[in-house]
Amino acid sequence: MTQINVAPPRVDERAQALWQEVAAASDEIAAIVDNIPGLTVMGAETRSELERAAALLKAVADILRRTERRESGRHARVNRSILGPDPVP
Repeated sequence: MTQINVAPPRVDERAQALWQEVAAASDEIAAIVDNIPGLTVMGAETRSELERAAALLKAVADILRRTERRESGRHARVNRSILGPDPVP
């Protein structure tokens, strides 16, 4: 009789903690942007800040897009969300 041992997935606690930091920062940025009245923004200082923010966010999106491609490909069939697995249909 053959016994099959299933190894639990390895946990990278540092990567998970960094994911939490990124998610929290993303939520904070979204809240800040939501509080800026987009229809009435004006002024040279505001334009400068928004240009800098847009450039930084585009760079962040590029970094996270690479991470997403690597991680989603590696674990395509497994939901790696901190909230737990998707319900089985």
